[in-house]
Amino acid sequence: MAPAAPAAHALPPAIIFDTDMDFDDAATLAYLSQEHKAGRIDLRAITVTNNGAGLPGRAIRHARCLAERLGLRDVRIADHSSAAPNSFPADLRQLFDRVLTAATPGCAGDETPSGLTAPELIGKVLRESPGAQIIATGPLSNLARALPRAASRLTSMGGAVNVPGNLCCGTPPEFDGTQEFNYWLDPAAARAVLTQSRGTVRMVSLDAANAVPITGAFLARLNAEHHTPAADTVREIVTHPEVLPLIEADLLYWWDPLAAMSAIRPGHVEFTSARVDVVTDGPSAGRTILSPAGGLLSYGVAADTIAFEQRFLDTLNGL
Repeated sequence: MAPAAPAAHALPPAIIFDTDMDFDDAATLAYLSQEHKAGRIDLRAITVTNNGAGLPGRAIRHARCLAERLGLRDVRIADHSSAAPNSFPADLRQLFDRVLTAATPGCAGDETPSGLTAPELIGKVLRESPGAQIIATGPLSNLARALPRAASRLTSMGGAVNVPGNLCCGTPPEFDGTQEFNYWLDPAAARAVLTQSRGTVRMVSLDAANAVPITGAFLARLNAEHHTPAADTVREIVTHPEVLPLIEADLLYWWDPLAAMSAIRPGHVEFTSARVDVVTDGPSAGRTILSPAGGLLSYGVAADTIAFEQRFLDTLNGL
């Protein structure tokens, strides 16, 4: 008998991380860096949108500095500065800028806009790797500009289908509170991506993400177990003196790390299929609704809190 041929090893999936560089986006990048180093993913690009929680110039600075600290020096980074109809609360933008600056000590940082824009880099990576998956944790402005190819395989943190939204902290009072922040910032972009995408779209909405608040108990575990630059980075962010009061007020969740983990490690989020549309104007602008006119996608309805926290902590620590 002829000897059996050696089994072929599947290549790790190519990943594009599209982000607005909020505090939990930074935690997500730390998580992704560990999955990348372990060979479970191939992180090809970090694309930054400047109309979310991150400040223009500062957001790409934080992405570059975090990539350096996390050992992702070969990952391409690009940003884009398209305007959005709604703005993230200015005080929170400044607060998170201070937090991420503190989490990257010693990094001077380059605030120069990238030569290749974020939508252009998304298109380039998708041409190089047609099966690449996009994990988007901010407004969907970059992806809307890269349509229709950009969302061939997309996991987006956003939306609130059967639960209230999470607008807070100085957002205009004319909005009715049914919206999740990311889709409210650029409702037209969210609608374009969710309804016009050609491929698979998964939406990790607040219906699932409400199950993963940042708790004092988890912070205690993280304080006791931080053995890598990734774990150190997340710990420094969530124990920052300006972040702790927001955690104590039950305002902060692991929204973005949950979305990323659901894309890489199936089983932590329960999904259901439906047609979902986005309201683009009026008091409910940015609200996600079930509608025959919507795009067929999978949205999260629940999450396994204990399993998520354990996997998140273990991955950050390289276990």
